[in-house]
Amino acid sequence: MNFNIEQFLTKYYKENEPVIIWCSAGPDSMFLLYKILETKYKKNLVVCYFNHKTRPETDIEEKFLEELCKKENIAFETASTDFEKLKQLYPSKSFEELAREKRYQFFDAILWIYKSNKIILAHHLDDKIETFFFNLARGSKLTGLINMTEKSWAILRPLLNLEKAKIQEYLDKNNLKYFIDQTNFDTEITRNYIRAEIIPKFYKVNSNFKQNIANTLKQFEDIKYFLDNEIKEFLNYQNEKIKNTTKYAKIYEIFIQVDWYKWWFFIKDFNNLKELLQKELIRYIYYISNNRSTIWLSEANISEIIKFINWKNNKTIKEIKWLRMFKENEIILY
Repeated sequence: MNFNIEQFLTKYYKENEPVIIWCSAGPDSMFLLYKILETKYKKNLVVCYFNHKTRPETDIEEKFLEELCKKENIAFETASTDFEKLKQLYPSKSFEELAREKRYQFFDAILWIYKSNKIILAHHLDDKIETFFFNLARGSKLTGLINMTEKSWAILRPLLNLEKAKIQEYLDKNNLKYFIDQTNFDTEITRNYIRAEIIPKFYKVNSNFKQNIANTLKQFEDIKYFLDNEIKEFLNYQNEKIKNTTKYAKIYEIFIQVDWYKWWFFIKDFNNLKELLQKELIRYIYYISNNRSTIWLSEANISEIIKFINWKNNKTIKEIKWLRMFKENEIILY
C-alpha cells in the first residue's frame, strides 16, 4: 500500500502540535487511527467521537474508542445530542443536515479547547467519487463537484487517494478491529443507493474509472483555484477602492462594525466582469456566508441575485440562507 501518513503529518504539523482526528469507529477512520498510532505523532493524538445516538451500537463504539485511547495513553473527546428533539425544533431540516451542523459545532469546540486550527477526517477516494455523483445529480456548482480536497479550511484529508477496498484489505489482513454501520446498506438512502447500485456499473465501462474521475476532479480543482484567486483579487481590490473613496469612507467605517456586512463591491465593476466570473463571485460569497457550503444555491438563485444587484431600487436587501446582501446606491454590501 502506497500510503505514508507520517509524511502527511510532517507536512502539516509541528512536532508538539495536537493532532486531532475525528473517528467514527468505522473501517476508514479506524484505519487512519491505527496508522497514526504507528508514528511519532501518536503522543500528540486527540481522538474525537460524536455519538449520534441513532443506533444501539453507538454506545458500544464510543466505549471501544474510549478504552483504546486509554490503553494507548492518548486523549479522547466525545459529545452527543438528542436528534429527536432537534428534529422537532427544526422540522424542515434533514437528519443529515442537522448531524453535519452538530458535528461541525463539536469540531469547532475541540479546536478551540486544544488551540488548534486543523482536524483530520478519513474521507477516501470512494467517498469523493460518491459525493461527486450525489452532487452532480443535485445540480451542484464546481465546489460541490470537487467536494473534498486534501486541505479545506480546518479540515485535512490524508486518505483521498486511497480506495475503500485497499483500506478494508489492510484492516482484515492485520486483524484490526472496526465497526460496521448497518445503515450504510440501506439503499433507500440516496448516497447508499449510488454506492451500491450506480457506481459498480462503471466497472463495465472502464475498470480504471475511479482514477480517471479522480484526475478529472483534480482538473476541476485547478480551475476552481484559478477562479477563486481571480475573485479574491477582485473583492480585495473592491474593498480597498471603497475605503479610499471619499464618498463612502465614513459609511464604510460604520458598516464594517455591523456583523452582517464585512465586504463590499461596486455594481459597475461587477457588471464589467465576464458572466462566468459574475456567477462564480456569487457562488464564492454564498459559500463563505453559508459555512463553506453551496447547498441550496441554484441557477435560479444566482439569476435572482444578479437581478437584485441591478435593480433600480435602493436600500434593499436580498437574503438566501445566510447570505445577506444590501444595496447602497452604487455598491453592494454582504
